[in-house]
Amino acid sequence: MSDLERLVRFAIVAEELSFSKAARRLRVDQPWLSRQIQQLENQLGLQLFVRTTRSVKLTPEGKRLLPQAHELAEVVDRCKQTMRMLRHDHEAELLVGVQPSSFWIPVKNSLFESFSKRYPRANLIISNHYTPRLISKLRSHLIDAAILPEPFDCAEFEYLTIHESRPVLFVPSEHPLASMDSITPDQVAGLKIAVTDPKLNPKIHSTIYAPFTDAGAETHVVSEGSVALPFYARTERLALVSIGYPYSEALPGPDFSVVPLSDAFSPVRYALCRHRETERGLLDHFWNLARQITIEHGIGQPAPQEGLEYDDAAGQVQL
Repeated sequence: MSDLERLVRFAIVAEELSFSKAARRLRVDQPWLSRQIQQLENQLGLQLFVRTTRSVKLTPEGKRLLPQAHELAEVVDRCKQTMRMLRHDHEAELLVGVQPSSFWIPVKNSLFESFSKRYPRANLIISNHYTPRLISKLRSHLIDAAILPEPFDCAEFEYLTIHESRPVLFVPSEHPLASMDSITPDQVAGLKIAVTDPKLNPKIHSTIYAPFTDAGAETHVVSEGSVALPFYARTERLALVSIGYPYSEALPGPDFSVVPLSDAFSPVRYALCRHRETERGLLDHFWNLARQITIEHGIGQPAPQEGLEYDDAAGQVQL
């Protein structure tokens, strides 16, 4: 038993002026507590309490020691509370929403793996939904954070960009564009491109495909969704825009050539989002770890965007 612990117990006895009440409060045996106070008095060489069969009173020396002992007891209580919070934060659940088609994002995968290793007692629960449902769950606090495609309305969310890349174009090997080192918008007139339904996310769909359609490319909607795009691209010899290459495995096949797109085509970004007012230890650990990993991957943070609204889906990856 350390001197500090005996001083804390002295403060409790002094507050209660009863060894029996102090013992119940501390959840210890009364004889054991009495011995601890006696050992403290023996160490100091003076009495801290005047004990009778009916009462316990502080001596003048006890009254002088009490303020510091009481302050120490309060500090110990605050430390214990912080320790309980830390244990709770490390053992609690963290719900993160993702899209089924975002499996390929490198930072996301590194973040989930690193978080699970660093906080093994934390329960990281992944909720899979498409963008509108994730937005709804995040706004309703049904999930703690979500990984969402930009652009979006960020007025109520704090966000951290975790992925940024420029799309590439897959074209059949027999197509003239297959031999190009880079493709500019003025070279895609008449090009036929397989896409998902633009109604799912008009904003993102326009961001990715407007440079193509403005230059005269033709989009062919695949109603079955993003997983069907490579199949139709192969069977109907259509071009395909990939926002996940080289990480995504949803590729059309070896008889297609991948050609980079010029800077005239907009980059694709994904962000980790949470409520701005959220303050929660485990989520803060997750957020700070995400920030660290994005820095390691060399990803920059774009300026906040105003006045943009979510919809759903873009190109090859259904959002």
